[in-house]
Amino acid sequence: MMNYRWLLFDADDTLFDFHSAQDFSLTKTLVHFGLDPTPQRKQRFKTINAGLWADFDQGKITQEALVVERYARFLEQEGVEGDPATWNDYGLHALAENPLLIPGAERLCRNLSEKYTLALVTNGVDYVQRSRLEASPLARYFGDRVYISGEMGCRKPEKRFFDLVLEDLGATRSKSQVLVIGDSLSSDITGAFNARLDSVWIHWPGARTGVVKPTYEVENLAQLAKLLGADRLVPLSLSDFRS
Repeated sequence: MMNYRWLLFDADDTLFDFHSAQDFSLTKTLVHFGLDPTPQRKQRFKTINAGLWADFDQGKITQEALVVERYARFLEQEGVEGDPATWNDYGLHALAENPLLIPGAERLCRNLSEKYTLALVTNGVDYVQRSRLEASPLARYFGDRVYISGEMGCRKPEKRFFDLVLEDLGATRSKSQVLVIGDSLSSDITGAFNARLDSVWIHWPGARTGVVKPTYEVENLAQLAKLLGADRLVPLSLSDFRS
């Protein structure tokens, strides 16, 4: 029987639909700077961006350098002149305007908040993540329990990141009652392992497996709701998790 009290949720691609939000912001950014937002062009940027975030997870680059470097590489590959920092500023503000959620995320959090204390743990850019959260219906379920790497001086998957979160929550001596939930093996699940916390990996279709093993594994939010008993708190159906 599960005996968890605190649920530490990742943000992007766990509760927030980052892929759709990124596509929206990238399209808006390309059009603003006079480029046609073709699928090939957008995929080029997404590949660069994903690679740099993987480097960030491994401590190879800072977030401040990452957000500018991705545009520097993109502009170089496109053969376009421009200031990467200016492109980044515009892109981040466009992303901050988009609080799209994964279908079912709001109802899931509403139900879980009846039984658990929810906290958000994210490596995203601080003002972007706060803007998206505050513009979404999820803000009421997390309150001030929002932990962003850029504001903490450390990041997932570092043990220190989770230690600071547990200290603030008053859960340092109750690790067995803390559950980390996320879609990233490299930051969420590895971070939970480093901090000796249980974890749930949301293994979306097509996601790669890895060496680190989560405590639990689900393929969607409907399965997560069932795992945590949210479907018994307020009846849920699969239709609640479809767009």
